[in-house]
Amino acid sequence: MAGWSVEPIGGVLGARVAGIDLSQPLGDGERKDLYELLLEHLVLAFPGQSIEDSHQMELLAPWGQPYIHPIGRVAGGVEAKVERIVDDEERPPFQDKWHTDVTWDPDPPILGTLRAIEMPVRGGDTLFASMYAAYDGLSETLRDRLEGVSAWHDMGEGQAFKSKAGVDLYDRTKEQFPGAERPVIAVHPDTGRRYLNVNKNFTSHLVGFDRAESDAVLNMLYEHATQPNYTIRYEWAEGDVVLWDERCTQHFAVADHFPQRREMARLTVSAPA
Repeated sequence: MAGWSVEPIGGVLGARVAGIDLSQPLGDGERKDLYELLLEHLVLAFPGQSIEDSHQMELLAPWGQPYIHPIGRVAGGVEAKVERIVDDEERPPFQDKWHTDVTWDPDPPILGTLRAIEMPVRGGDTLFASMYAAYDGLSETLRDRLEGVSAWHDMGEGQAFKSKAGVDLYDRTKEQFPGAERPVIAVHPDTGRRYLNVNKNFTSHLVGFDRAESDAVLNMLYEHATQPNYTIRYEWAEGDVVLWDERCTQHFAVADHFPQRREMARLTVSAPA
C-alpha cells in the first residue's frame, strides 16, 4: 500500500483511498492489499479517477466472473459489459430503494463497482449500510432465533424491471429465475463474520412462517438494518469510483436530483467458477 492513504468515511463502514491510479495495472500484492481493505471497510471510494470501461473490468477481473443480469441473459446476452445507469426526465430513477443486488439469482454478484460519469448540480448521493453492524445490533435472543431460518428472494412486483425492460421480458425472466432461498443470517466466506441477509426490495417471505408472522419479522428487520447508525452517505464527484462488497451491504441511490441527468457506469462480478 506504499503511497496510498486510507481515510475512514463512517463509524462502521466506508473508506476513501487516495494515492492509487486505477488506470494503471495493479500488482498481485496491491490487489491483495486492496481486497483486504475492502473486507475491512466494505465500501471503498477512489476519488478523482480517470478510467474507461476496460479499466473497470480489469479492476474486478481477478475477484470473480463478469456478471450478466438475468434479464440480460434471458434477452440473449452472453457477454458481460459495463452498463450505463442513466437517470433523466425520460428515464426516471428506479434504484431509490434499499437493496442488495439481484439476491433472487442463485448466483448473485459478490462485488460491485460504480463510476460517476455525469453528475447533477446537486443531489444523487448513494447510501450504503453494513449488514455486519445490523446483525451485531440485534439482541442475542433474536440472533439465536433467526439462526438457521431461511428467506425466499424473488423479483417482486418488478415495476422498475417492467418499465425498463418491458412486461414480456420481465415475465420470461421471472419464469426462468423464480427466486432463491437464502439464510437470514449468513456467514461471509472470507471473513467468517455473520451478517443480516434480507432486503426490502427482493426478500419475499420467511420460509416456514405464517405470512403475517413473516411480514412482521421482516418489516422489523428492514427498518433495523437501514437505521442511520449502520450507514454512510457518499457524495459523488465526476470521476469517482466506488467498490463495494455486495454480500454484506445494502445500498440506496438517492433520487433527489430528478429530473437532472445522472449517469453512472456499473459492473459487478459473481463468485469464481
